[in-house]
Amino acid sequence: MSEATPVHETEGGGSQLNARSPLITLLSSPARVKIIEAFVQERGRDLSVSDVARLADTARSTVYQHLDDLEELGVIEFARSTGDGHSKRYQLNEESEIADLLYKLEGVTLRHLLELDGELEN
Repeated sequence: MSEATPVHETEGGGSQLNARSPLITLLSSPARVKIIEAFVQERGRDLSVSDVARLADTARSTVYQHLDDLEELGVIEFARSTGDGHSKRYQLNEESEIADLLYKLEGVTLRHLLELDGELEN
């Protein structure tokens, strides 16, 4: 396998996912997934850290832990500062291919779940 492949051989000859694979990096924890979901569901709105914490049902400190990484990955972007300039607001990065795919994935997943529940016809 090439060096860029996110799978490596284990001692027993099997394979194991590389902890640095792109999806594992992006979706590294349940809290990060909830934070991403908050931005996806509120697409087009700028959110404060408190907004994200409330929507993701997680602590503000947890949101702060993930913001820089999500911004660096291009999933979210700084939108504006409010009041005295100390309160920043962020939004889903509409220009980001990753963010766009996450938005589409949410819709496709929801549609599939509704189909499985019989609430939506195929």
